[in-house]
Amino acid sequence: MKLPEFELIQPRSLKKAFSILGKHDKKAAILAGGTSLMVGLRYRLSKPAIVVDLKGLSALGTVGRNGSGGLAIGSMVTLETLERSPLVLNEFAPLAQAVRLVGIPAIRHEATIGGNLCLDTRCIYYNQSEFWRSGLKACFKLGGNICNAVEKGRRCQAVYQGDLGPVLIALGAEVKIASANGERIVSLTQFFTGRGEKPNILKPDEILVEIRIPPSGEGAAATYEKLRVREGMDFPMAGVAVMVKRNRSGAVEKAKIVLGAVGPSPTEMVKAAGLLKGHKPEDELIQRVSQEVVDKVQPVGNLAMDAGYRRKMAGVLVKRALRRVLAMDPEVSPL
Repeated sequence: MKLPEFELIQPRSLKKAFSILGKHDKKAAILAGGTSLMVGLRYRLSKPAIVVDLKGLSALGTVGRNGSGGLAIGSMVTLETLERSPLVLNEFAPLAQAVRLVGIPAIRHEATIGGNLCLDTRCIYYNQSEFWRSGLKACFKLGGNICNAVEKGRRCQAVYQGDLGPVLIALGAEVKIASANGERIVSLTQFFTGRGEKPNILKPDEILVEIRIPPSGEGAAATYEKLRVREGMDFPMAGVAVMVKRNRSGAVEKAKIVLGAVGPSPTEMVKAAGLLKGHKPEDELIQRVSQEVVDKVQPVGNLAMDAGYRRKMAGVLVKRALRRVLAMDPEVSPL
């Protein structure tokens, strides 16, 4: 499938990029790594008049410390860079572990952390060729008023299938968003809207420029588990990020459980994580946490795997992740 016609603009400064986006409003698309955008263009999921290539903006391609001693990552940093960065490997190893589960090396060579967070939501009825979609009524994502995945559905159920959103939320990340009008910093949880047709809060003239991860302190560990059709390269059918911080006696002080690929945005399981607090986890407690997740999560039949199976596996992945973190598995590095 050929690409649609568009004008490619390669600004050399953020100021110029903001000017272009402000001028063209909703007719512009942002090109980061392009591993997702190019497919979407070929499928005619979007037909922008202008594509703004950010690859020339070196200011967005750095990894370093932020003012609090945590991590500051430019949005155009490639996943390959993250998985090889000594700073990430030594002090934020769970992020590197999750990055290695994204795609294949050739994809990680081009894909960026900002692009992964800004992935459009996906649905088996939407992510098809224009010819295939012509046999269906236009859904919410295409300007219609139906959801093809849920009969009589009143909202878009397309799924956020990025791997890094759940991990970064579990690590307490914030993002910096910039435009010609200034900057704002929001928690990554607030970055996602929960609406399938508009998955994040970015305005047409805004760019995600930086991701910030705070230091987690002593006794914290995290990991990410992923269910996919093929081990080699696929988007998650379900994903689970877990962060647990324990005190010196071994009791849990803080815990986060964040699911991916089960709804329009990463889903934090607050009640399930709360069951761990104040306790020294044992298998019975981990089973209760897992069952709480299964009882609450409600995936729908809009991906390549059966929704009921994905729901069951979300619980399995939670158990697997908790056992790895709490046992301090060598593959799960403390933060």
